[in-house]
Amino acid sequence: MLSKSSGTLFLLCISIAFTSHLVYKYYRKKKKNEKREIHEVIIFSSGMGELKKSKYSRCMITESMDRLLYYLNTPQHTVDICMYVLTNIDITNAVLKLHFRGVKVRLIIDADMAFCSGSNVRRFEKQGIPVRWMKSCNLMHHKFVLIDTLSENDNTVPLLIMGSLNWTNQALCGNWEAVAVTSQTELVRQYREEFERLWILFKPVLL
Repeated sequence: MLSKSSGTLFLLCISIAFTSHLVYKYYRKKKKNEKREIHEVIIFSSGMGELKKSKYSRCMITESMDRLLYYLNTPQHTVDICMYVLTNIDITNAVLKLHFRGVKVRLIIDADMAFCSGSNVRRFEKQGIPVRWMKSCNLMHHKFVLIDTLSENDNTVPLLIMGSLNWTNQALCGNWEAVAVTSQTELVRQYREEFERLWILFKPVLL
């Protein structure tokens, strides 16, 4: 038989173990429910490291390009693109893959750049991706992307990709460029409002 002191010690150990288990479950659930924050800068310039194989491209690409393509493959529900010029094949293919798997894609582009050499706008239009522009003496010079900002799923992390980077081979492989990737709520909100404002203001591309 257990002595009185031994019995008390046993109950104390059981109580501590049970309490520890409850605390562990609470913090595990809390951590699971907390949205992951993302804040990253991706730098592009010639000579930055060796080319590498990537699951996102058939060609050897830079670490920076691989990282950008990683983020462009993360949307689960929506992606809104506001880009001055878009000619890079890898990025075009990434966006088309999103469309094919059911992600809602919208594109705003500068009117003159929609027809520039190498522009991939026609590929988007042929697949039914809505594209808008405005004929103007002013450039549509924005370069940003919104990922899952229209999603109502609590498990998604709305993201903003913004910076100086055009989606061209020269910008991605030659120029000194940078993009910031962030989930900061207020920045995401302001860029989302700008996209929606332009989406209403601009007209569908007629090719």
